[in-house]
Amino acid sequence: MANSLKNKIIDIEQRHRLIASNLLDAIWIVNAETLKFEYITPSIDKISGYSADEYTEQLRITDRLTPESFKKITTLLAEEKAKFKQGLNSKNYRSLELEIFHKSGETYWAEVRVKLAEDTGKELKIVGATRSITDRKRAEQEQDELIRQLGEALAEKEKLLQEIRVLRGLLPICSGCKRIRDDNDNWWPLDAYVKAHTEAEITHTICGDCANVIYKEI
Repeated sequence: MANSLKNKIIDIEQRHRLIASNLLDAIWIVNAETLKFEYITPSIDKISGYSADEYTEQLRITDRLTPESFKKITTLLAEEKAKFKQGLNSKNYRSLELEIFHKSGETYWAEVRVKLAEDTGKELKIVGATRSITDRKRAEQEQDELIRQLGEALAEKEKLLQEIRVLRGLLPICSGCKRIRDDNDNWWPLDAYVKAHTEAEITHTICGDCANVIYKEI
C-alpha cells in the first residue's frame, strides 16, 4: 500500500513538478521502525529549510522536534502501533500540532496528519502530511499574552480600588495614640496599617508647623 502510494506521488510529481514543488503541504512516507524518511515532496524546503534529499538521506522524523513535540508524536505512534497490531487501525488520519526546528535553528509550528500503512513487503510505514501553521500559532500566542496582560491590569485596578476604598473610608483612630482599629478589633500603628492594607510606602519627614515647634531655635 505504502509503495503504491509512494509510486503514485512520484508519478504525480513527475507529471506536475511545478505543482508538487509549490504545495502548501509536504507529503511524506516514514519507516515506522527506523523513523527514517523514505520519501517527501520538494515542498518541504519552503516549510523547514531542508531539501527533500536532506530529509531522505540524513533526517529522522524525531530529529527536528522540540522535547514536548517529541513526546507527543512518540505517544501517538505507540498508540497507533498497538491498534494496528490488534487489527484496529483506523482509515482516518490522526492530527496533531508540533513545534519543529527549522534549518535556521529557530522553530516553527506545523499541523501533522499521520496514519499507519503496511506496504507490500509487510513493513509498517507512517504516511503523513505537514502544513506550516506558524502564523496561526503566533497569533494565538499573542492573543493569549494579551488576555494575560488584561487580566493582570484588571487585578491591579481592583487592588487600587480597594486601596482607595480603605483610604477614603472612615477609619477609627485612637484620640490618644493615633493607632487605627481594624475590623477584627486589632489596633495598628498608622504606618503599619497603611503598609498592610495598601501599596503605599511610608516615608518620614516633618511639616512646617512641627518644625517651628521642635526646631524653633534653628
